[in-house]
Formats: sequence, structure tokens, C-alpha cells
Amino acid sequence: MTKISRLMTFAGAGLVMVALAGCVGVPLSGEVASGPLIDAQIDPKYEIVAEGPVAGSTQEQILTDFMNAVRAPSREYSVAKEFLTRAMGESWEPAASATIRERDKLPAISPTLDDDTVTYSFSAQAVVDQRGVYTELRTPASQTLTFEFERQDGEWRIASAPPGVVLSSNGFEVSFEEQVLYYFDPSFSYLIPDLRWFPARQSSQSRAVQALLLADSPWLQQGVVLTAFPAATTLGNAGSVTSGRAVVDLSTEALSANAVARERMRQQLSATLHTPIVVLTVDGRELETSSSGQTAAVIEPTPSGPLVVGTASEFGFNTNDGLSKISELSTVVTAAGASAVALSSDRLSVAYLAGDGAAYFASLGASPRIVDDRPGLTAPSLDPFRFIWSAERSNAASLSTFEVDGTEHAIQSSLPADSEIVSLDVSRDGARLLVYLSSPSGPQLLVYGIVRQQGNVPIQLVEPIVLPARFGVPIDAAWVGSSAVATLSATDESVVATAFSLGGPSQNLGTVDGARQLVSTGTNTDSLRLLAEGEVWRPQGSQEWARTGLDASYLAVQQ
Repeated sequence: MTKISRLMTFAGAGLVMVALAGCVGVPLSGEVASGPLIDAQIDPKYEIVAEGPVAGSTQEQILTDFMNAVRAPSREYSVAKEFLTRAMGESWEPAASATIRERDKLPAISPTLDDDTVTYSFSAQAVVDQRGVYTELRTPASQTLTFEFERQDGEWRIASAPPGVVLSSNGFEVSFEEQVLYYFDPSFSYLIPDLRWFPARQSSQSRAVQALLLADSPWLQQGVVLTAFPAATTLGNAGSVTSGRAVVDLSTEALSANAVARERMRQQLSATLHTPIVVLTVDGRELETSSSGQTAAVIEPTPSGPLVVGTASEFGFNTNDGLSKISELSTVVTAAGASAVALSSDRLSVAYLAGDGAAYFASLGASPRIVDDRPGLTAPSLDPFRFIWSAERSNAASLSTFEVDGTEHAIQSSLPADSEIVSLDVSRDGARLLVYLSSPSGPQLLVYGIVRQQGNVPIQLVEPIVLPARFGVPIDAAWVGSSAVATLSATDESVVATAFSLGGPSQNLGTVDGARQLVSTGTNTDSLRLLAEGEVWRPQGSQEWARTGLDASYLAVQQ
């Protein structure tokens, strides 16, 4: 799993960390052991300790201390609830959402004309919804929340509070944990990540499994991804997780799964829980299984070689001895005067934009074929099922897909005709399409789910994830592993590189003057390479880039 930011900064005024020790082991052989719900045996590492109300506090102080206390989610926010009236403590819904304040901007707590009402004003930069889905706002938004107070046992307490919690950036980093759910692509060849955020040490892994079983992803409902669990399957009453082994108890609906489905259920749980061994039980009894002979799905597909470079006279892998040819494909690409190339993961085929402006497909042992000869094409993309994606740059709605013989398949989408399609890239798992647009309202960065029919033919783009594209002129975008993307955008001063997590915070990667292309050779931001004024650059430290000493006309995208 790619992570843009490890979110390991345990900073924040007034936070006290208490290390907890101990982890009850589960035997690796013998009878299946039932136990508490998943997570009870996970080493909690740290617990945030919050202080309860101080006698004689004013309304403003109660609200200030309440906002500090919501950083401690343990025991269902028990300390934070001490600041509420008994009635409000029973009805308050902290899990409804988490709003993250803009970094380095302090909130304002102000009394109102009503003596029993106080407002809390702040600038929001991101929101986590009830499902655990993180959405970063393109620009921070001002918000004001209203809290009502009343006396209880002689002390001020909050009688009315909005659902959800509000956290500083540091508070969020400490009190929430990243969890990745995994679903299958329709071919069952790949496991597709779905990033969520849950309160730390509040049975986060149990919540992850519950969310996986709940199957609340819109893409799952629309057929972009699939789950192996039978409908209505829920988490049972027994289960445990220790290092390397998980016992997951499921409801009786799981009994209807055949051997292939049960093995796939294990794969989903193993990836989601980061646990190689998963034992499935129903009502505490091990679910009978037998080997289905299925090949395990790939979790994080990676390029099969080093950076692929094109010049006016050469095309191949960059090695210590210069450019190494990629079989006869190097000769084909160079002879065509290509300006953009997508290389398949098996190195046996390429899609490219030739010197004549047309999009071609070439494979080992076969002559190159024109697949799209429309004018003004953007760089094509090649998916793992050997479909070529191509569009006229000036009209995003012109996006279409082609078989290797040039047979066109129209694809239904909401892409706007009045927008320019700067770049398009199918993910290495073939389930998603990254599109970078220049629209009348500004740049748009979208990740669409791909719906395919029999034969893996793409037919529709659905439910895009809208990422907070930086203002400026969009230049290029690229996948960074399975769960992040990166962009280049031009400002008046320079060209800015930015990384975006699909369901997490973005990250400024620094600037490089004249940068015009971005590719990835791995699964994290260290593997990014960009092309600026004929030279290849690589990341070097925080927001810094360094020349590699390599010259190129273009960089190939590797599936």
C-alpha cells in the first residue's frame, strides 16, 4: 500500500502519551481459539490521555477543554462526554464525522447575545465522513458551530453539540488511523484499495472488517470492484488478531460461499488486516475449506523494469551502460518518431503517439497498427487487458477505447466536451482512470471507476473521486502506486509537483522550472521522475529535486 504521509507526528499541546504493553498470543496450531472481537489482542502502543472538566470552569473554558478531549477517542470518547450533560452524552454522535482544521490557523471561541450559547469558528481543510472516507477541500472553508450550555450539578455543561468532532491537523494525525479495505477487480486478478480513516485504538481493525462486509463503496455498487463475501454477511462475536495470524468470525451467511469464494474472502481479509494467515469461522467453528487452485490476486502491481526513456534516436530502459533496447519494440517506436509511449507490464506491447499525430499499437512479432487517427490526440494509455485509451485533447468527451486491431468501443462518461484533456492514465490494475482536465472553471483532477463487460471491455466511467487540484495550468498527471497520484501544474513562478492520496491528505513535492512530464517507476513518491527542459529529475529530500544526469525527449509510462 502506498502512503504519501505516514502521519507519525505525535505532537500537540497538552497531549500525554502512555505506553501500554502486552499482547495475548493466538496459537499457530491446534484448535481454533475464540476470543474478544478483533483488535482486543492488538498492542495499542499509545493512548491519548485527556483531562476531564475542571470545577468552576466558564462556558468558554468548558468548550476549549471539550475540543481538547475529542482527541482521545478511547472508550467511545468517554472523557469528552464528561463535558456534556447526561442527556447530551447519550445522544451525541462523535462518529458522524471528523473535520480537520486548517493547519496553523487557530479557532475562535465567542459568546453570543444568548447567555447560554457559545460559537466555535474555524477554517476547515478536510472532512472524514461516517464511513471513514477522507475528503480534502480544494480551498479551506470557514465554519461556525454553535454550542448550548446549561448548569448541571452547579457546573456548566454542553447541552447541545453538533454531531462529529473537530480536530487540528496534529490531533487528527494522533487520534485517527489509516485503514485500507480491499476489493477485487472484475477479473479477480487485482485487489483494489479503498482507503478509510477510523479513530485510533477504537477497534479500528474490527471497524475495517465491518466496513469491508458492509460493502458501502459506491464503486462496489456500480460493478467497478467486487467482493467475495456473500450478501448480508456480518462480523460474528469471536475473533482475534496477533502478529501474522487472524481469526475472523462471520455470520451464517458465509456458509453459502463455495471454495473459490472462501479463498477470495481470505485474500480480502489478509490484505485488509495486513495478516498473512486468516482463519474463517462461523459461530466459533472453523469454516471448512479446500484449495481452489486460484492464483492469488496482486495487491500492488509494479513496473517490471527501470525508467524507460525516449530520445530522437533511441528508446529503452535506462541502465548504467546507457539505454537498453526493449526487443524490436525499441526500433518500432524510434522509427515512428514517437512523442509519448505506454509500455505493457509484460514488455511485449506498446501504445504510442507517433510523429504523424496518430495513436498506434505495436506488439512483439506483429506489425504496428493505427488505432486512432483523429486529429489533435493526447498521449494514449494502455490498460492491462490491452485496450488503448485515446482522446482528442481539445474535447474530453471524445474519450474512447480501442482493441489492438483498431476496433473502437465507445465509453459512457460524464467528461465535459468544453474541457481539454491534459492527460489520461489507466491504473496498473485496470480498474480506474486518472484524468487531468483544463476546464472553464479551472483544473480538475478526477479518478473514475471503470465498468467493464464480458471480455474486460470497458463500457462506462462512474462515480469519480474528485481530488483538490492545485490552481494553475495543468501540465501532467501520473499514478503513484495503487492509492495515490501526482501532478505537475504551472504557476507564475515555476512548476509545482503535488502528490494526492486517494482518500488521504495531499503533499507538496516542491518545484522544478520547466517541468513538463511526470512518471512513476515504483509505488511511492521516491519513484517519481520528471522531465524538465530535456533533463530527467528525481526527488531528493523534502520538496527538493535533483538532476539525474540523464537526457530525454520523453519518458514512457509503464503499466
